[in-house]
Amino acid sequence: MTWRFEFYGSLQFWVALMVVAVLVRAGGASARVKGVLLLASSTALLLAIPRFGLLDLVLVWAITGSSFLAARALTGPSSDAARRRSIAIAGGGLVLAALAFFKYRYVQDLFSFGSGVGPAASDYLFLLGISYFSFKALHVVIETHRRSITTVAALDYFNYITFFPSFISGPISRYPQFVEQLGPVPPGTLESDLSRGGQRIVHGLFKKLVLAKLVFPFTLMAIGGSLDAVGRRGIALGLYASALYFYFDFAAYSDLAIGAARLLGMTLPENFDNPFLRRNIRELWTHWHMSLTSWLVDYVYWPVVRRLRQVALFRPRPVLLSTAAMTVTFIACGLWHGEALNFILWGACHGVAISLVTVYQRRKRTVRSPALQRYFQSRTGAVIGAVGTFHFFAAALVLFLFDLSQLRILARALLR
Repeated sequence: MTWRFEFYGSLQFWVALMVVAVLVRAGGASARVKGVLLLASSTALLLAIPRFGLLDLVLVWAITGSSFLAARALTGPSSDAARRRSIAIAGGGLVLAALAFFKYRYVQDLFSFGSGVGPAASDYLFLLGISYFSFKALHVVIETHRRSITTVAALDYFNYITFFPSFISGPISRYPQFVEQLGPVPPGTLESDLSRGGQRIVHGLFKKLVLAKLVFPFTLMAIGGSLDAVGRRGIALGLYASALYFYFDFAAYSDLAIGAARLLGMTLPENFDNPFLRRNIRELWTHWHMSLTSWLVDYVYWPVVRRLRQVALFRPRPVLLSTAAMTVTFIACGLWHGEALNFILWGACHGVAISLVTVYQRRKRTVRSPALQRYFQSRTGAVIGAVGTFHFFAAALVLFLFDLSQLRILARALLR
């Protein structure tokens, strides 16, 4: 029997989780012992993930260690602004470089291994979890530079980065909220944690093993044959099924991570809150993958807004400024999912759509018709908005699922 198993999808994982929960709660009276047990458990369980070996763990620790050193330096007493800025740029830049190198094929292929004959670097370079733990590391480097985080301890920081329930698929927790839970386990919480954690795990397993599996055969990812032979009805069904599948599958992993963490006495942030029941695309995104959306708002949208306010073209035009910043933010969201042009187009599509909704919401407030105002506030308006929003989200998935050559085939199938 080898020490290899899928997270949340194998009996070995659940047995290991139960053992870790018992150890952490038994040693939880001491914050130091609890921290050591959590880090040792995360280390052992990460090494059990298929395609994650000792070299991968060393790379994770190297990236974690370098960003920790930057964060620790930024919590020091130095008030030299230029020095602090240089440390933050170096620490954040190293994390971003690692993210780009291990996530994006074209960056890996810039580096030639040997004579260039044979497999490219991207055929075997891979680092699981890079998208999530790099955003955590960037958060800490940025906030220590801003001095909103004033202290960073090595054990706490390594636990924060490598916490195994959320390592693969989030949610992306924030350092202060995570670290405040690394103290002694509060007495009298076992029954509540087992109940709530167990409920979330059951919800996650139902979404993953029942709902996602029921929907998947109808998705565009599962359709066999060429796209131009699918037909309009098959494409429409495939898009709606794909939207539901992504929600069930991703929300399932979030439920499982939140539930597993709760068994350990830890609380992770919520990631999904009925996004397909929201009346517009802006509300959908504030309730879909919320930990990523809030990260992008804090570290992409608002910095872009502040920079654009210094540009004469945007300063007197707040709507144009917000539209530009939101589009940049969602292009970054698209790039986070992949480097191909279709992901950039998908992100830009959502950024522009959210901006149009913002303009529409402003104009709504100027409408004087009492009947229209009642409609805007009515349940009927909310239902129509939610249905339209789901249609838009599903339709936009063509940009997420297919590259440009496939999109041309799809366009021919729709127009014939």
